[in-house]
Amino acid sequence: MTVANKNARPVRAIIYGVGEMGAIVTRLLVERGVDIVGAIGRSKSKVGRDLGDVAGLGTSLGVKVEADAKAVLARGADIAIVCVGSYLENMQGHFAACLENRVNVVTIEEETVFPWTSAPVLAQKLDAMAKANGVTLAASGAQDVFWLNLVTTLLGASHKIDRVEGHSVWNVDDYGPEVARHLCIGMPRAEFERHVADNGWPEFVARQTLEAMVSRLGLSAADISSTVLPIVADVPIACRALGTEVAVGSLIGTMDTTTLRTVEGPQFEFRMAGRIHQEGESDSNTWRVHGEPDLHLQNDNVPTRFITCSTMVNRIVDVIKAPPGLISLDMLSSPSLRSHLIV
Repeated sequence: MTVANKNARPVRAIIYGVGEMGAIVTRLLVERGVDIVGAIGRSKSKVGRDLGDVAGLGTSLGVKVEADAKAVLARGADIAIVCVGSYLENMQGHFAACLENRVNVVTIEEETVFPWTSAPVLAQKLDAMAKANGVTLAASGAQDVFWLNLVTTLLGASHKIDRVEGHSVWNVDDYGPEVARHLCIGMPRAEFERHVADNGWPEFVARQTLEAMVSRLGLSAADISSTVLPIVADVPIACRALGTEVAVGSLIGTMDTTTLRTVEGPQFEFRMAGRIHQEGESDSNTWRVHGEPDLHLQNDNVPTRFITCSTMVNRIVDVIKAPPGLISLDMLSSPSLRSHLIV
């Protein structure tokens, strides 16, 4: 029997980023009884408005969206839920502002899932900063459950694995204009190919997922390679995220593939297609394990955007209670439903 802690109180949280994902998170926190003590945004159309209004809740929360992140963080909170952008290079300033004010961070930023090889200098810097201030920085999202923990649980039924193959499809339109622009939606195929040839292509989610999985399994990566292929429109397709129509021959998405070979022998491959969905299409995840025995995991009609938010919310208490530092996803136990977000 669990004994209630008489001194427990609701988590005090700051919403850092009030776009589409931040709006979903806001509703989930309100319904879980979390004490939202601040909201940070940069859009002129949102700053100064009540968070409840911005999030479309139809009610006032008594929390104004503010542009001065340091001022909001200085007032204190248990944790900041950061839904701003991708890659540590772009996000380090946002994370540092939280950590310097002794505020824990849970984020949907994908590289933080396992940043130790893709951004080692920044990861070590943020790890040291978090430890110095006695707080934790960690990432979560759809990959936490559907690309890592469900798969490693499935592998618990294996005697031997030779190869693990994953394939995920998700809808670009669910994540707003920044993600659509990142994937070069609407760019003609030839221009995209020149862009990749001239500038390279940043690894996006797939690599970090496989590295976290391999680390969780106690294996060591021998080499990692990544490729990207354009997915182009064969008929004109509307892009809701950008408010435009994509012409035939232009990008509606990309297929990112990461292959990881381990020192011990097993190989891992993850193909991730982020694309504009047409009517009748939905997100899905497929994992196949080749070994003894062969195993198969299929998830259809996955609400990836929503579970990115709901999984992160369920991780809040885990992150607050975790040791100080940057905690990659392989270092956390499997997530579970948290009916009460209290500390």
